Amino acid sequence: MRVIIPQLFTAGNLFCGFLALHYAFKGSYVPAAWLVFLGAVLDKMDGKIARVMGKDSLFGIQFDSIVDICTFGFVPAVIIYQGYLSSSWGLALAFAFVLCGAIRLARFNTISINSEDKEEDYYLGLPIPTAAICLTQFIVFETAFEETLPMAYTTNAAAVLALFLAFLMISRLDYDSVPNFRGTSFADRFKQLFFVVAIVLVLYESAYFFPVTIIYICSGVYRWIVGVFSNEVTQHA
Repeated sequence: MRVIIPQLFTAGNLFCGFLALHYAFKGSYVPAAWLVFLGAVLDKMDGKIARVMGKDSLFGIQFDSIVDICTFGFVPAVIIYQGYLSSSWGLALAFAFVLCGAIRLARFNTISINSEDKEEDYYLGLPIPTAAICLTQFIVFETAFEETLPMAYTTNAAAVLALFLAFLMISRLDYDSVPNFRGTSFADRFKQLFFVVAIVLVLYESAYFFPVTIIYICSGVYRWIVGVFSNEVTQHA
């Protein structure tokens, strides 16, 4: 039974992706976007539960990755393609998102299998669930403000966002994992504050979820820029 419980959460993640496709094909993109988010929550829980129960296995890793490429790769690509990028170049961008997501998952699996420490402070490259949430929450944001955003702008924004997220997934940028609420350093306190404020904003207005994800995504780019300048200072010192 202890072996099955984490896999039930993974199966729930897959069901969320499958149901999101159902809504996407009907043109109901906002419910589809929230189902992708729910899939990400279940995805996070299955890994945590597996580690707590001591049932983290190679089968679980592979099963989880197959489900992830469906829920967080194919589903967001289909949603953004049908909603904003219905053209030959849009199809190429949607495929680029799926391809980079698959590469990101393969790299994560390789690192996970060869690493003894399963709990990392940082992710190497943008995690595919986060990329999927950002891409689909763009639709929630655009729907909330569609009267003030011209269609040409949203189409171009969706294209740039899909390509940007695809690049970040295969990049070597560092991204924070879930905040450690037991940490007492300034960095830990800042992450905890951001996490709490983000939850409050999203509960107040769900459309704010997209800007919150953008801030998180830009944090990896910011960390890289700071690192580049820090290295230059060190080299010139």
